[in-house]
Amino acid sequence: MLSGRTVKIIRRVLWGLVALAVLVVVAALSYRALWQRRIARAVKITSPQGIDEAKFIEINGAQEWITIRGDDKNNPIILFLHGGPSEANSPFISLYRPYEKDFVFVQWDQPGAGKTYIKAGNQQPKLTLESMTADGIAVAEYVRNELHKPKVIVIGEDSGSLLGLKMIEQRPDLFVAFVGTDQLVSWVAKQSVEYEYTKSRATASHDQKTLDALNQAGPPPYLSLEGYRSVPRLLPPEDDAAIARLGRQLAFSPSLSLTELFGWYKGLRTGEEELAPILIAVDVRKTDTVFSVPVFFIQGENNVIAPTSLVSDYVSRIQAPIKELQIVPGASYFVIWQHPTEFLNFLRADVRSVSIQPGVTN
Repeated sequence: MLSGRTVKIIRRVLWGLVALAVLVVVAALSYRALWQRRIARAVKITSPQGIDEAKFIEINGAQEWITIRGDDKNNPIILFLHGGPSEANSPFISLYRPYEKDFVFVQWDQPGAGKTYIKAGNQQPKLTLESMTADGIAVAEYVRNELHKPKVIVIGEDSGSLLGLKMIEQRPDLFVAFVGTDQLVSWVAKQSVEYEYTKSRATASHDQKTLDALNQAGPPPYLSLEGYRSVPRLLPPEDDAAIARLGRQLAFSPSLSLTELFGWYKGLRTGEEELAPILIAVDVRKTDTVFSVPVFFIQGENNVIAPTSLVSDYVSRIQAPIKELQIVPGASYFVIWQHPTEFLNFLRADVRSVSIQPGVTN
């Protein structure tokens, strides 16, 4: 049996550990709050003609979250469709700040993602490509009416690029142009590129553990999300840095409370699992090749996650009033915010020029 003195010592140690844990938590929360305030100040829109709105709007009977930001509300509208497929980008405010100087930049947390997912709670809708396309069209109609513009530019990233293609096919009258980046062409076809890249990197670095895992899994295709996740994937160094940057942006985002931060993560996992069976079956080279809207694609030269070689093949099959593929040298994934200067230069020179051609209005 422990002596009374020993029990007292143990109690003091335990209370000391509890106090230390509380101090660590308080310090972490204070540090987060400090950075949230700094980011909020840095991205604040102060121009007289500026717009900065963040709100839920009713879309086909559901409450869905959008943000509308820009230094001049008279500028052309960009509706941005995030990928993931449930990786809402609205919390990453500072990453998209460069675009708000030349455009009114609209972010939409799609069903199953971000604040839209959090708001729905236990009443989550069934996620289908058809329903999300309908919602995307409704969001485009809302922002063009709200900002008194007949048409908008739509940018789709990763799985959002598939959604954008469907939207311009169904309602070309709403859109000035489509811009695909990290374009989803075929989830099955891209697996071979990822597999070969990982094998090459692992061989060069003598990473026997990864090579053994690749050999055990065998070459693609992997026709389930579980099978796809079970295979190791190495990425270009720029992608690893980008993922770390996203994590920091999310942790300190001024638009998310701590509770919402956990909800964001939960939505990311849930949406991926629900939509993966749909996305695995996609090959836009077979289904989406004829458009009446100008289509542009901006890809990183070294993109492994959404291989530029597949996008090039896809573009060669497209029929459209204008089609163009721009490749950013040395870039990989997330080129829209990893290389905003090159991306913006293309938008200014090519996409905006389309919007002022005779017969086309923005």
